Amino acid sequence: MKSEFRINNALRPLGWLYGLVTGIRNLLYDKGIRKSQQFGLPVISIGNITVGGTGKTPHAEYTATLLKDRFKTAVLSRGYGRHTKGFFMSDAHSDSGLIGDEPLQIKRRFPDLEVAVCSDRAQGIKRLVEMCNPQVIILDDAFQHRRVKPSLNILLVNWHRNIMDDAMLPAGYLRESVKGRRRADIIIVTKCPEDLSKEAMNDLEQRLKVNPGQQVYFTTPHYNKPYLIDDAGQPLELPRVPLLAVTGIASPALMKAELERQGHNLSYMDYPDHYRYCKQDIANITSRLESLGPDAAMVTTAKDAARLQDLNLADELKKKIYILPVGVRFLRDADKFEKTVISHVESFANKK
Repeated sequence: MKSEFRINNALRPLGWLYGLVTGIRNLLYDKGIRKSQQFGLPVISIGNITVGGTGKTPHAEYTATLLKDRFKTAVLSRGYGRHTKGFFMSDAHSDSGLIGDEPLQIKRRFPDLEVAVCSDRAQGIKRLVEMCNPQVIILDDAFQHRRVKPSLNILLVNWHRNIMDDAMLPAGYLRESVKGRRRADIIIVTKCPEDLSKEAMNDLEQRLKVNPGQQVYFTTPHYNKPYLIDDAGQPLELPRVPLLAVTGIASPALMKAELERQGHNLSYMDYPDHYRYCKQDIANITSRLESLGPDAAMVTTAKDAARLQDLNLADELKKKIYILPVGVRFLRDADKFEKTVISHVESFANKK
């Protein structure tokens, strides 16, 4: 398991202080002094204990794909980066300012799925039950939201960021102690190399000190056919022209590596994760495209597209913007994961 980060040892004292605060908070929940709320329906949490970059949304979408045709499924997110507060249910007119880019990405991929946002997940679950009575709720990025006790807790760990060697914020990437991994029912090691050996998988399981009851899976990014930004239903091939890759995500390196693997002539414009594009950015992107030649095109992520589409892009520009959608592929035991998730939801139905 390679590391793609460095620990700032000068900031370790601040990390210890941050760890003390989060540790006390978790202890209060573990001892029952602060209460976690449980619900009478399956609530599947998907999240991490690090800052960004584990692939939460693709894994939430993968899980939704397993469930949505069998059960009435809803997705609840905090809606990071939105301009609103409180509970919002998405619809066909929602934009990223209202619900956030990741929930909007999920809603656009699954228009029939109920997608809502609420920073208070317990209140959000109650509202979802009142409004649409789902049979299962997927919590996107809620592993640390201790006010809700999920019925199935999935922790994502980035292969390139070994949590066991990491440090607390701001020295490292950890948002809480690695002891938090013990709350997980399932651990998924994400962004693995496609050729990861069984020996490497087994070695990592040992290094993570997995409990006997925890299931461990390994996934790798899987890129699907691209499509134009205003035509998600029509998969295409990326044209063999100069390509400008525009990203505002935590880990753009994987998409760049995929495009380079495909042999494209690439230029890059990188922005911070969840970056809120403005009209000046579009002008800068357009100017850069023009400098690459009359046939140049742009490629971006579905998450970036959710924010870009808020800006009333010119029709001429939209004809040049391709989205490269990313999913996940299990390196082993995909059937076991599917059976575990579906059986978990069915177990609630059987109780009624």
